[in-house]
Amino acid sequence: MKKIHKKDGTYMMITLPDYALDYMENLNQSGRSKLTLKQYESDLKKFFSWLDIYKENTKFETIKALRADDIRAYFHYLKEKQLSQATIRRLASVLSRLMIYHQCICAHEIHKLAEAAPLRTLTDKDFITQNEYSLLAQMLLTKDAEVTKKSARNYLLTRNWTIVALLRTFGLTPFDLHSIKMKDFNLAQGELTLSRDTTRLILSLPHDIMAKLRDYYFSIPESFRPKYYSNDPVFVAFNNISYSFQYDYDRQKPKGLSVRAIQEMIKDEVRRAGLRKISAVNFRNTAILEELANGVCDENVMQQFHLTSEAALRRYKQYLQEKEQK
Repeated sequence: MKKIHKKDGTYMMITLPDYALDYMENLNQSGRSKLTLKQYESDLKKFFSWLDIYKENTKFETIKALRADDIRAYFHYLKEKQLSQATIRRLASVLSRLMIYHQCICAHEIHKLAEAAPLRTLTDKDFITQNEYSLLAQMLLTKDAEVTKKSARNYLLTRNWTIVALLRTFGLTPFDLHSIKMKDFNLAQGELTLSRDTTRLILSLPHDIMAKLRDYYFSIPESFRPKYYSNDPVFVAFNNISYSFQYDYDRQKPKGLSVRAIQEMIKDEVRRAGLRKISAVNFRNTAILEELANGVCDENVMQQFHLTSEAALRRYKQYLQEKEQK
């Protein structure tokens, strides 16, 4: 297997072993998106990079023989690299799926670690206040004052406002927004259907979000506009040089806005509004907290926000309890 030697003495794998590639092909055939496959590949390469040093090989017999102590060693290695707890849980979850696919002995141990990995206590900084959101929403509808040259941002105000409103109102993730297709929106009924694995969630959109969504949709020139009831992406990428929405001529559909572009847009708008560092996670945390504060049952909250364990929900309830005691 080909490797690149790094300055810190570790090795970075640039290919996955055949049995991991077999698993990736299975994911591909099951309909996983290219973005998901890319993330899985990146996460698995981190594990095999470590395994190649720890066991000096990445043979199939080696992973079949891994035990609990080996898995603990991997997690210790990840913690030493000062990765966030959320990242470690994601890496564990991806690895457990690979091990389950190949019926490895340690599969159950990884799954337990993925579920039980402690999440840090939430603080006020993990949420966005109503005042902060109001300032951001106002900035999202404020055109750049440049009169001597064009501003690409001015073409995208309604799109960006709609994205942030969906993140804040429903606790969606940038990946959710990237994945939404035109067939998922019912513009007449004002509904959005989210398909996640085997579950479907129907969200009723407030009037202001629907109004801005329609404004954004009809701001796209007809030749680049996503088609109704199709697999075209709802949120379309924009070329800041040509000041035009982008079209994928190979796939004969508008080019979807990437997860990275959504994250960067939020960062830019937050900076324009003069706010502290705020990301999509802050919006999501606030939406989850509101549902719990409004008395929505745990099962419905977990379903709506696609939470995989009660442990993930527990820290929101703990934060609420501490706020009430104060």
